[in-house]
Amino acid sequence: MVADGLFDSEALRLMHAALDEAWAARPSDQQTAEARERIAQAVVALATQWERDPARLGAVSPAERASLSLGVD
Repeated sequence: MVADGLFDSEALRLMHAALDEAWAARPSDQQTAEARERIAQAVVALATQWERDPARLGAVSPAERASLSLGVD
């Protein structure tokens, strides 16, 4: 999914879908530009972490997921 630090089109599609799903799950009063940016940053961070070892299911530990998602309500 990542070559030379770039995500391929399939990875980008999946990341965009994750962003859209997370955004839609937020209450409308919490759908701010800042919140969307923070969610997008978390999606990219998680995807980057996952790529460290894509063959290992759960390459991002629960602790890593929690630390990466901090600041996203």
